[in-house]
Amino acid sequence: MTIISVDKTAFASELNAWRVPMNYVIAFVSKNTEKAGRVLLHPFFFNDTEHLTNPRHWLAINAAMWCAAYREAENKEAQMEALASLRTLFYIAGGLGQGEIKALIQEWWRQTYPLHKVPAPNHSAVINTPTFH
Repeated sequence: MTIISVDKTAFASELNAWRVPMNYVIAFVSKNTEKAGRVLLHPFFFNDTEHLTNPRHWLAINAAMWCAAYREAENKEAQMEALASLRTLFYIAGGLGQGEIKALIQEWWRQTYPLHKVPAPNHSAVINTPTFH
């Protein structure tokens, strides 16, 4: 297994597209690991600041991270891992009342459908017929 990471330049492009303020970007990168042009997720990352508390920006950073991870995915398993993470953010954004992030993830999902063929976040990519008892 490898540590989940993304190319720093590609990640910066995603962060820009998601309109994440630079002070949040700096905090996120400093609390993870930057190595050889990549940003690696730290196993115990959390926001312990007292001043960077905007949920929209933290959700956007994480969406940018997983969008970058999806772009870099070299196999179906890595794509599904990134999609599952984006699905989680989609529902968390809705639960937190962050409609902008929810709508942006839904639009990303719609535009990338030709690649992953999962029609919506509430659909599973697992081909399995559930058995109900």
